[in-house]
Amino acid sequence: MKRVMILLGALSLIALSARANIIDYDADPGARYQSYFPGGANKQVLDDVNRVSGLPIKQINIGFANLNQSNVNATLYVYNTGSGGVVGNLLYTATLTGIPYGLFQLQFGTPNIAAGISSLWIGLSANAANAGMVIMPAPPTVGTSADVFAWDDDGNGMIDNNDYWFFGGNPVANFAIEVYAVPEPASLIALGSGLMGLIGLRRRKAQRA
Repeated sequence: MKRVMILLGALSLIALSARANIIDYDADPGARYQSYFPGGANKQVLDDVNRVSGLPIKQINIGFANLNQSNVNATLYVYNTGSGGVVGNLLYTATLTGIPYGLFQLQFGTPNIAAGISSLWIGLSANAANAGMVIMPAPPTVGTSADVFAWDDDGNGMIDNNDYWFFGGNPVANFAIEVYAVPEPASLIALGSGLMGLIGLRRRKAQRA
């Protein structure tokens, strides 16, 4: 009986862990990066992201290259999509500091943001030139993107009407961004209830025996 309960407990932890890491958008193959886009010091570079759900976001990973010999900082920006598909309101921002020379996957924990919103603009700025998001030469494997990006090329701190650019579509190119969402609480409750029911059934059978 104890072995069964331990096994059920282990399976429940594995299942809950898997459910707690739902990939909601994936344009990062982990390799085959085409290039990187430096953007310029403190200039935002954003990609349009259409994720498969509107569940709250728990983590955003972004491929990032720093070609400076000194450490740099990178700031994440998450916007909703406004009327006509443009960059809308800022939903969240956070900064990672002390990123050394090289190619990295930056991982930003987010406080369950963007619930109910599936269409977003996500990107970065770096506090130095020669650092920015990397580009992958393929469509996202989870979710979609319109092959468009926004770049504050005039450095005025906002995305204006003339700050939108098209990669050209041949090849398709998107910034290497991953979005992880929080599972629906109802699904977790149902899973937990089912496991508890199995444990209760085993107990009743053991008592009858």
